[in-house]
Amino acid sequence: MVYNTKQNLMGTLYSITLFLHSWNRWLILIAGIIVIAFAIKGINKKSDYTDFQRKWSFIFLGSLHLQLLVGLAMYFFLSPLTMQALGDFGAAMKDSVLRFWAVEHAFVNIVAVALAQTGSILVKRKKSQKGKHVSTIIWMGIAIVLILAMIPMGMMGVERPWFRF
Repeated sequence: MVYNTKQNLMGTLYSITLFLHSWNRWLILIAGIIVIAFAIKGINKKSDYTDFQRKWSFIFLGSLHLQLLVGLAMYFFLSPLTMQALGDFGAAMKDSVLRFWAVEHAFVNIVAVALAQTGSILVKRKKSQKGKHVSTIIWMGIAIVLILAMIPMGMMGVERPWFRF
């Protein structure tokens, strides 16, 4: 009875975190696109880096950090796929789906979060307005490209629902 209760609790927690992880990606993508689009607009119009851009950069980074936290909880404690992969890592490397979840998805997205955070720090240190816009485009742009590559929508041989209900 205790085992079933714990198993049910873990299944429920997994469902909740998977739902949150799935929907938060849309906030990340929307915020990232807004941040990059306004940086491009800032360069084209030779305008200042605005409070609007700071706000959306904060939303982008905050949602990335939430995604990382939820993803790590799933990776180490809740996901049956990563539990299987971590149980026999050698076998997981031979299975493209398990390898995607155990290594590729996790590693590349952690790198993307680190790049976005680094870019945010560098943008704050830039003195020129153009430098702020250029740094935003470069660092956030690379992060978004990496994130898009790792969303399981079939490009890497792994597909998941676009919207979870």
